[in-house]
Amino acid sequence: MKRSLPEEWISGEKNSLNVLLDLGINCPVSNLFIYRGPRKKTGRKRSKGLYVRWLPAPDEDIRPDRMKYTGGTSKGKRRNLEGTTGEEDPYIAGRVAVDWYKKQRTLLTELAKELEYNSSYSLSHYWERYFEDFQMQYINKRGGKKRVVNERSTWFADRTGICHQAFVNKSIDKITYKDILDFWKVLDKKGSEIGSDMSKAKKAIKTLINKLFNLARENQDFPKLDNLQYPTIHTAEKKEAVYLNRNEFDNLLIEIEILSRDNAKQDLNYQQFLDISWDEKDRKNARNFVELYDAVQVMWLFYLRAEDMPRLRTEWFEIVKEDDGEESAILKMEEAKGMRNLKTSEAYRPEAVEVVKRMLKRRKANGYFLFDWYSRPKLNPSASQVGDTLNTLLQYACKKSRIKKEIIWTSLRHTAFMETLREYPVLNEIRELIIFADNAYTSPDTLRKHYLNKIDRSKSAKRIRKIKSSDPYATKTLQERYKAVKKDIKSGREVRDKKFLEMDKAEGKKPKS
Repeated sequence: MKRSLPEEWISGEKNSLNVLLDLGINCPVSNLFIYRGPRKKTGRKRSKGLYVRWLPAPDEDIRPDRMKYTGGTSKGKRRNLEGTTGEEDPYIAGRVAVDWYKKQRTLLTELAKELEYNSSYSLSHYWERYFEDFQMQYINKRGGKKRVVNERSTWFADRTGICHQAFVNKSIDKITYKDILDFWKVLDKKGSEIGSDMSKAKKAIKTLINKLFNLARENQDFPKLDNLQYPTIHTAEKKEAVYLNRNEFDNLLIEIEILSRDNAKQDLNYQQFLDISWDEKDRKNARNFVELYDAVQVMWLFYLRAEDMPRLRTEWFEIVKEDDGEESAILKMEEAKGMRNLKTSEAYRPEAVEVVKRMLKRRKANGYFLFDWYSRPKLNPSASQVGDTLNTLLQYACKKSRIKKEIIWTSLRHTAFMETLREYPVLNEIRELIIFADNAYTSPDTLRKHYLNKIDRSKSAKRIRKIKSSDPYATKTLQERYKAVKKDIKSGREVRDKKFLEMDKAEGKKPKS
């Protein structure tokens, strides 16, 4: 409610008014004031416009000392935030002052965020200290290199590494549940693309962040720092991998070749490849389907992961001639997850040399192997549109091939593994399986669990189906068996279905005709 101006203000004895208490204007705080400006030297008259001031509470006044204290040090007196209303009427000036206060509150909030994200006690700060000690601890131990690589990957992995999240630059005590919840959404999105629940990655991230929180406590920077609360990590029931059988795979290649306007299997040089029709506005064009064809062949020959495709480089492929004159196709791929080591893989399939030669002929000698006209984020090629384009084109080609399975790019890796292990039974031998797994960027246990066991189950079922059962009624329904028993009785033959005899014996009667 609007109040009468105090007599002291009117007489000039009082030079400031409390916006809430003196003017009765609705205001979020009770220490917002308007006041008369200083007298001017000429004529000794005050400025006509009224000024405004407000002093934030100590716990929310996050201004740097040079802005907060007189003299620029914490030993001085705290300064008011001050401004001008530009109004002479106290009531109008009071309402302007309330708007001014709201703007100052917003500015303080923004400043708090800025300071929060430029902290010397951030998660990044503790990671650097932690990882240096971690490497020293494990570098010379058996299996230590793998542990170091895995820990580094949890921090630096493409898209899903902790380092890519904004909260790593916050003061560690300011990280919230919402920060982690938003991070989980990033992981879930990646999971939906590759067919994973991402539970393993989430657990590794949770463990590492908790280690960094412990370090902050041990260093006495935040001795009472509470552990973060994490969203529930759901582990979905693992579905069997979706893959194509050999006929489906061959039909897919034929369809992609058609979509490429019969260019995919042509022996083309780089300029001829560029001359193939291409449309910037429509990804479903002939040149892109040539790229898809080659990408599918790379998966078929080298069993790569989906995230490997955008970062493949032409110079990693090589045709090597052995002493006996035999040629082989080689891929010397830099290991993923930020490491620079080379991993050499040799194609097992006999058609590999011809396929790789054709692919290399239509590409530059150096540079990205697939869609080299797409830009890649620096140090993070997997974040480009290459993966999305490949998935889109693959699913379109599957639809055109009338393949009704839910195929994603990873399905091609499953297909390549399944068909190789099915076609070459010698790989079931322990030594051969270990060598093949190492060559194909995976482990023997993974091959055995997800592919060989399935192949063995299928073969076993097929064998059993061919064996004639000793019970002639084993595959018949109950109704069919009953009719057969009646037929036996009528013809005077011995009842062959012993179960019916046992049932009748239990009831104390003979089978009726």
